Amino acid sequence: MNNEMKIRQEVYNKMEQEYNNFIENLKSKTPDEIIQSSYEKVMKEEILGDFYPEYEHYDMEKIRALNKCKDPLEELYQGWMNCDAGIHQALEDSTYDTLDNLVEEQKEKKKSRER
Repeated sequence: MNNEMKIRQEVYNKMEQEYNNFIENLKSKTPDEIIQSSYEKVMKEEILGDFYPEYEHYDMEKIRALNKCKDPLEELYQGWMNCDAGIHQALEDSTYDTLDNLVEEQKEKKKSRER
């Protein structure tokens, strides 16, 4: 394993441990508190998945900077929460696309029945 891969693995392991601690902490919460934290759980899981060492999405300068953070997963999650774009635009775009597809499928079914 080369040095870059070792650093990527180290960052991933650090973030994975942080995620596992977050999950263990959730297990001690009330059902309402767990529900309140569900978005955070899902987003942290998604962020963690972007840092599998083999993916190499991010250059080493960024990985090294992240590795210096005490809680890199929390740092990235808070960055996401402070992001102006958020998930809403992607969700809205997906909803429009799905609705357009549904309308087209229903038009095609109607045409087939009329033939």
